[in-house]
Amino acid sequence: MSTPIRTHAPPAGPEPALVLPPFETHRLTNGLRVEIARTTAIPDVALRLVLGAGAGTTAPEQAGLAALTCDVLDEGAAGRSAREMAEWIDGLGAAFDAQATYDAALLSMHAMNDQVDEIVEYVAEVVRRPDFLASEVSRRRDMQLDRLRRRGDEPARVADDALDAALFGAHPYGAPLAGTVESVERLEAPDLAEFWRRCARSDTACLVMCGDIDPARALAAVEREFGDWPVPEEVAPPAAPSAPAAAARAGDVLLFDRPGRLQTELRIGGVGLARGEAGEEAALVMNAVLGGLFSSRVNLNLREDKGWTYGVRTALLRRRRPGPLLLRTAVATEATAAAFVEILGEFERLRAEPPTHAELELAANALTRSLPLQFQTASQLAGRRTETITYGLPDDHWERFPERVEAVRPDEVRDAARRLLDPGGLVLLAVGDVAGFEAELGELGRVHVRSPGDP
Repeated sequence: MSTPIRTHAPPAGPEPALVLPPFETHRLTNGLRVEIARTTAIPDVALRLVLGAGAGTTAPEQAGLAALTCDVLDEGAAGRSAREMAEWIDGLGAAFDAQATYDAALLSMHAMNDQVDEIVEYVAEVVRRPDFLASEVSRRRDMQLDRLRRRGDEPARVADDALDAALFGAHPYGAPLAGTVESVERLEAPDLAEFWRRCARSDTACLVMCGDIDPARALAAVEREFGDWPVPEEVAPPAAPSAPAAAARAGDVLLFDRPGRLQTELRIGGVGLARGEAGEEAALVMNAVLGGLFSSRVNLNLREDKGWTYGVRTALLRRRRPGPLLLRTAVATEATAAAFVEILGEFERLRAEPPTHAELELAANALTRSLPLQFQTASQLAGRRTETITYGLPDDHWERFPERVEAVRPDEVRDAARRLLDPGGLVLLAVGDVAGFEAELGELGRVHVRSPGDP
């Protein structure tokens, strides 16, 4: 047997191509949109029902309503108890999940492909006839409150929530998806039922099914279970969230005191882009160059060069309205002020000079080369399709995404940085032992110190 040569890496194989199966689009008489794609790799089926209302459509005083409603959906429907619902889905050998994002309520099921009729029936019962039993709402609310109280003990969560509140204020994006202790304590079963009455509408919903299935049979099952789902004409559909204002506390340095901590949770944030907004690809490349990858500038600086952190990342969270552009890291207390200075220096460097060709190529490859791996399973395919639907993206969005990213020029990345990393639109925030760095941060902006019990 020959000995493998280990002095150099083997040649790369062919670049994977993104080839997506076609979707059949149908519309029931009540307006329900149905999308079906057949894939034969595995004998399974994935179902997604996307409803055009999420946490972004609720008032600040009801933050957490969408999340709690989705949690309770399968805890009793059509007269079945929570236990009966659990026994039903266990008997199918299927998995069910319901979750809220800021932009939608998403119901998901996954099962073997001989359970198509059954999973469509299950979802129909949950969506159309949830009971919202007071006892189950109270139980799940208490669980959500317990998670929220524990979240307040975690400095990383405190930093994340405080940054959102500073950036978006009373806008729905300013509150966590799970809400706050104060808002969730007020929620009762009638609140959930009313939210769902506005949210679960056939004329604004879309059901996606992918897998090794007969499209005609799948459509027949949907017609049978959802065809007589009425449109609640007396109830207006939830409105999309308003556009968030510019950062309410831009130029401020917010410090949350946690005496005795050896590390500081450090955040920098600003208002970024909406999903599908012009210049999105250039902004994604900019984020990858700056802090979206292990080899990005801020991570190489703070982790590899300075040794101040285990890792630092930036993220561009795009929603129906502009979401946050944020940087997250944790550093030793004594390195807090210096870390802020180094990070802001990297921001300015990218605003002043375009990235190198090597940086641009690495960022584009990271965004595009792994794309085919994100469409391998029926669940992945259904999830990406619901994303396309939720944000009104073109049907060929993912097929054309690589060429759009690869067409981004260095000057477009610099211009995106000038827009999104403007110091006048950024909020600096730290959670840690303030005595160790407060005085040094005065040079970076208006310092505001808050105690552990402050919001």
